[in-house]
Amino acid sequence: MGEFQFAVLTWQGFLLIAAAAAKVRAPRRFAMAVAGYRLAPSALVEPLAWSVPGVEVILGAGLISGWHPTVMLRLAAALFASFGLAMASALLRGRRPSCGCGVGEDRPVSWLLVARTGGLAILAGLSSAIPPPSSSQELWRATSGLSRDAALATVIALLLLGMTWRALTVGLRVHNRLEALRRWRVHGLLPSVRS
Repeated sequence: MGEFQFAVLTWQGFLLIAAAAAKVRAPRRFAMAVAGYRLAPSALVEPLAWSVPGVEVILGAGLISGWHPTVMLRLAAALFASFGLAMASALLRGRRPSCGCGVGEDRPVSWLLVARTGGLAILAGLSSAIPPPSSSQELWRATSGLSRDAALATVIALLLLGMTWRALTVGLRVHNRLEALRRWRVHGLLPSVRS
């Protein structure tokens, strides 16, 4: 398994687990997002809302573990493609439900989200074309000799990158809100606070 496939396995695995964790933390909101797509009868909304995070956790763990990488990547490609098709279907029917993505803030479905999800599917599909390792020992070593320590360092670096990205997006939202409040105050729409 090469470094590219290892990076895709790890990144997409953690992405799926993080998305599932966010959905489990707010199950009602995710169920409302599923219902907003109007792709399933109302009797199936709750079971779908609970099964999707379960599938994401199982698939994410399979990706991170590197167990049958070709199969796991193909399943990830199929999952991302199904998410993208659901979003595209909603947009084509004139609907803009909450994406239900789970990571970050909930936002309405858009063609940009469809493209992002399609990109994840394509990346997983292309990565699955890399031949599987010939032995279990090669699972933790890329063809250039990536050791278990280097693999762990890569996982930690990806986690730190994700945390940094999240901190930056939250910081940007806070900055934008403070800037909006300042503009309101300048235009007299918000009373100034006196101490």
